[in-house]
Amino acid sequence: NNTTIITMAAVGVAPEQNNNIPIDEAAAAEQNNALRFEDLTIDDDLPLLERVVRYCRSGIALQRLVHVKMLAETAETVGMNATVSTLVPLLHPLVFDPESIIRQHLASQLLPFSIVCMARSESSVETILASPQTTPRVFVEAGYKVVTSAIVSHLHALLMDVDMDVRRAASESLAGLAPQLQPNDVGTVIVPIPVALSQEHHPPSNTHTQQYPESFPEELRITACHLLAELAGAAETKGSVPRSTVLRDIWPAVRILCGDSSFKVRRSAAQALPRVLGGASSLQLAHDSILPTFTKLSQDDMYRVRKSTGECLVDMSRSLLLLDKNNDTTTDDIDDEEEVDVDVLKQLRRDVLIPTALALLNDPNKLVRHGMMQFLGPFLASFYPLEEGPLAENLPTPSEEGIGAQFFPHASSMVSRLNASGNTMTSSPTPAALEIPQKELTPEEVLQQTLPSFLVAHRVASETLHAVMKHCRNNPADPEDVQIIMTKVLPFFCGLAEIDTGDDNIDAEMRVYCAYSYPAIVLLLGMDGWKQGPLKQCFQSLVSSDNTPLPVKRCLASSLHTVAHVLGPDLFQHDLLPVFLKYFVTDTDDSVRLNVLQHFPQLLELQPPERRGELLQLWKDLCEGQDLLGARKKRSATNPMLLNWRQRDALSQSIPSLLRWVSPTQVHKHVWPVLQALLQDPVSQVQTNAEWSVPLVLRSVASDLVMNSGSEAKKWSAEVCREMISWFKESVVGNNVNSSFRQRQWFCRICACLGVCLRFGELPGPTSPYVAYGSMTASERKHLRRLLVYDMLPHALEFRDDKVTNVRLTLRKTLQVMPPKDVQSLASVGEVLNQLETEVETWESYEAPPPPPPPQQQREHGLATV
Repeated sequence: NNTTIITMAAVGVAPEQNNNIPIDEAAAAEQNNALRFEDLTIDDDLPLLERVVRYCRSGIALQRLVHVKMLAETAETVGMNATVSTLVPLLHPLVFDPESIIRQHLASQLLPFSIVCMARSESSVETILASPQTTPRVFVEAGYKVVTSAIVSHLHALLMDVDMDVRRAASESLAGLAPQLQPNDVGTVIVPIPVALSQEHHPPSNTHTQQYPESFPEELRITACHLLAELAGAAETKGSVPRSTVLRDIWPAVRILCGDSSFKVRRSAAQALPRVLGGASSLQLAHDSILPTFTKLSQDDMYRVRKSTGECLVDMSRSLLLLDKNNDTTTDDIDDEEEVDVDVLKQLRRDVLIPTALALLNDPNKLVRHGMMQFLGPFLASFYPLEEGPLAENLPTPSEEGIGAQFFPHASSMVSRLNASGNTMTSSPTPAALEIPQKELTPEEVLQQTLPSFLVAHRVASETLHAVMKHCRNNPADPEDVQIIMTKVLPFFCGLAEIDTGDDNIDAEMRVYCAYSYPAIVLLLGMDGWKQGPLKQCFQSLVSSDNTPLPVKRCLASSLHTVAHVLGPDLFQHDLLPVFLKYFVTDTDDSVRLNVLQHFPQLLELQPPERRGELLQLWKDLCEGQDLLGARKKRSATNPMLLNWRQRDALSQSIPSLLRWVSPTQVHKHVWPVLQALLQDPVSQVQTNAEWSVPLVLRSVASDLVMNSGSEAKKWSAEVCREMISWFKESVVGNNVNSSFRQRQWFCRICACLGVCLRFGELPGPTSPYVAYGSMTASERKHLRRLLVYDMLPHALEFRDDKVTNVRLTLRKTLQVMPPKDVQSLASVGEVLNQLETEVETWESYEAPPPPPPPQQQREHGLATV
């Protein structure tokens, strides 16, 4: 029989009897001493359901733990009926299991377990968790009652557990269960549980399995704060939790907790206020109740409570401006709906939140001041009108979560907060037998799968930057917001660049916070804010200080291109380019140099075409310097050539983006020598990524711009192409006898890159703007096909009989990606491809002989043994 042995090392736990009632410690020790080998094994031959039922009742804790983790998977596999009739009765003893780790995993399993019980659906549990409101489901009354009564009761019991991890897991499951229920049942089934916890002031009676500390009621009220916040956050997602539930049940409970005698409870309640504000979506409630409560907490006697309000200012600002978006009169049963004026919301934010921030920045306690300084940049960035204009429609990413912290450092937390109820993590895997439908791909999507991810990622990043700049120009920040920020708050932010607290570590930390949020502040205030002086002085202080922390330089190097695009070409030329040349290009830190190389194309874009040559020469000198490609000339034990391969890899990945802004002559003069060095790099990944730039380089030197410029330009193009092709064949591949098999594989991969590029050129209609190989004219495709068919491919076909198998396999893959119509159809190509396909089929059809019998069978059959 197939058995799994469970070791009992370091598992000195009390087993249970067959009736699932925990026995005393003496009996447990006696039974542990009497364990046999058979007791430590798991019968893998049992059906899944029978196995889970048997070992969830085991007296061995480790066996119970393993199979408790399988509850959700088993429920999804066996279906609703078997789950309700067989698995649900197992839950009650497990809720009171003596081992906290078992109770914790049980709590995390109850959410997907409940989804199987309550409804039938053709979608997977994972899909239902992600989008409960849009996934088709048919609720079954019997299973639904089991969930709303028995399973919710189990979660309630786990929320009262003495172990904090168990309570956290139960809170997450209960919050995730709320959007899965019928909206009208949330207020009667889920919300009363945290409301009851918020009123706990006396510890429960101790039992022989759980000893409750004196502070346990306080911990329960903190748990109630977190759970109420999660439920209110779920209300922000349209249709998940009724807004009326937040107004009538959740907010009154949170308001009481804000006045709790324990500062820990008040701190947790303060952190829940942004979600309650967003879930209530009521301007009147915000003005009359929520914001005054928040202001009162920001003036609390306990500094930790005041510090927590500073940390919440970012989310309070965003929640306040989202009231207009969340206010939907068609989804709730609220009778007194109100019209929300955005200008009123902005005025309310200026009148309440900015004075609160200023008070915290001047707080007598240094921890409160430093905490507010940490969140000051994201707080100011929240004043950017992200909710105005169709930014998400113009982005290559589907949501604001992919915009990037360099633009909106406050937005990522808001996005996760808005989807808090759907982010519950479970340990339930997807059953192996579950068939997930595959989307049918278009020809362009099939081709995109052959491309490396960086080709699309770099183009997407560039298009995202352009979309954000367009949104910034079309949706400027409110003038009154800009005015009050410039006069009252910006001096505190700019002061972080020169802060002197007497503690070098704190000063360095504050400068990092300033540098991290700096691009977002420039995006908010724009060119006018830069010209007024403080922002410019702040930037120069961050860069030019003698004791500038290294993380500050790294952060600014990764965001300098963003600041440059916000300021425009003129200010970039006058203010930023000298700083870039003085402090960033010559920096000795690898990460700073890496960021410079990665974002160099975006900076080059801002240069006038007639002045790009100077910057390109600087780029070439940097690439060929002793810290990058020039290190290959060294021959010593300290040669950094193999240590800085990631920088060279970043350089090879940035070349396709660079070619968009470089003229054909500049490609030949500046880019081609660097690409040659990368194509001979000793690190395979660097060489492979550089190969994808070859079609773009060949295409750029024979573009329509060159071909339409007269006979001299055509002659120049022909000479350059001949030079490049000759280098491929002679300098890299050379004579087959002397060349390395890796070089022959490399040559085949170059041909494959050209073939993929040609296939993009033959796609009907316009291709995606995020693919570097798209938008090819007919003449450019004709030129690349001529180079491939007449100059490159004949040389590659000579490898058909190469003595190295991997070379022939690479050639086969190369020919498979060629355009079927005008390359694969060639007689020479078809003949070689058929030969290689036949060779591979011969390998696959070969069956190895069966292994020889064991020695015992050999003796029985009279076979000689060695």
